[in-house]
Amino acid sequence: MINFSHYNDYELIEQVKQGNEDAFAVMVDKYSRFISKKIHKFNLAYEYDDLYQEGINHLYRSIIAFDPRYNKTFTRYFEMNFERHLISLIRLKKSRRHTEYIHHNEILINNHQVKESSFYYPIYLDEVMTLLTPREKEVYLLREIYNYRPEAIAKTLDIDIKSVYNSCHRAKDKIRSHFKD
Repeated sequence: MINFSHYNDYELIEQVKQGNEDAFAVMVDKYSRFISKKIHKFNLAYEYDDLYQEGINHLYRSIIAFDPRYNKTFTRYFEMNFERHLISLIRLKKSRRHTEYIHHNEILINNHQVKESSFYYPIYLDEVMTLLTPREKEVYLLREIYNYRPEAIAKTLDIDIKSVYNSCHRAKDKIRSHFKD
């Protein structure tokens, strides 16, 4: 194993491009504080571990893509690449938050989250459906399985909201009493 601690960036970059993992380890040691500093500069410390790993990946990609003929130092080249990556992540998060804000009511009304808790879930659901009236089935499926809000159920089934609450309550009572036995 060669001691690369006295090599400069350009020599280390050439060694990494030739596939030397020890030289890359030296570069990681050298730039780890720099990566941490950039993560904190952009106030992204709550995602530090993931972003640190991305920083290491960007360091490697920057090393491979670096060309010294452009008269830029490697540090500035890597800084520019990593900062641009962090800026694009922030923009992506903001656009997702903005999209969620715009479509908030639609998401709340039509929240389709079906989660099957076990392998036996379909069997359980079939058994439950035999206990309920057609109206109770519709309401129970929309409310408990598809997680619709009562207002959305009333609008979808064209019934008043009190009927939604009553049907859901009756369905739950029937299910509870069936499984008590």
